[in-house]
Amino acid sequence: MATLRFQPGYAEILRTIATPILVTGAGGWLGRAALEMFDAALGDALPARLTAFGASAREIRLRSGRMLRLHALGDLPNFAAPVPLFFHFAYLTREHASTQNLAAYVAANRDISLLVQRFLSRNGCAGLFVPSSGAVYAGGELAHNPYGVLKREDEAGFVALARRLDAPAVIARVFNLAGPFINKLESYALACILLDILGRRPVTLRAAHPVWRAYVDVGDVLNIALGCLLTGATPPIFDTTGEAIELSALAQRAGHLLTGNAVELLRPDWEQGLENRYLGRGETYAALAKTLGMNLHDLDRQILDTAAFLRA
Repeated sequence: MATLRFQPGYAEILRTIATPILVTGAGGWLGRAALEMFDAALGDALPARLTAFGASAREIRLRSGRMLRLHALGDLPNFAAPVPLFFHFAYLTREHASTQNLAAYVAANRDISLLVQRFLSRNGCAGLFVPSSGAVYAGGELAHNPYGVLKREDEAGFVALARRLDAPAVIARVFNLAGPFINKLESYALACILLDILGRRPVTLRAAHPVWRAYVDVGDVLNIALGCLLTGATPPIFDTTGEAIELSALAQRAGHLLTGNAVELLRPDWEQGLENRYLGRGETYAALAKTLGMNLHDLDRQILDTAAFLRA
């Protein structure tokens, strides 16, 4: 299975400093990946150095076999620590927006943001990472784009807070992730494609138009975030960007990588003039990786690593 690790230099720094680490949303994709990477870096010191918060209190088993307790996010106001590195992943994503009452969805996410911001205002932080979303570019009002509008609110709120705290902050507008701990296996296109291939089924695509995506590795995103925080850097808000590919081509690429053969593709005929492009803008993501001395995972590696996780 693909290994999730921080850059060796970052892992060494983490082992030599005493800064505590707090992770919210630890049960989600980015959260679980972050826990694994901190576990690989800190080993037996992990429980003493890292405190994780999830939707509910429970224990989880990491790949190393280590058990880690997750605290309920609602307990964060009762927590006190020396100034920590703070990785904030807790959020109700866009899937919840389509299944919940709008007012309840908006209130729940604003409550999460306020809870975390009040904690940080009281406790301080040594560095802050908050993933945002490409949904911010859809604009509109809460009624039509609640997830994107709330994410833009979060961007402004956490940037201002980090400035007041004089702490480095990283905000990445995440578009399309790949890699271990992928979740929502029935809604994420990459997961659906790979599961069809691994199950030796035809790949089914439902969109009646071209759909373009550009994937980035979850571990690369976390390495860039930690690298910036450890060096005290606060980059401008940036998009994650990778190789742009249409989903039909992605399915064939994955098929050749995993089976050596083309895949049978089931999809509706494309309607003329329609296209869905959900792609990051700009070159900041790759430039940050270069500055930090990182080699980003290419698309082939992302496909193979994601498939290895799904197969395990």
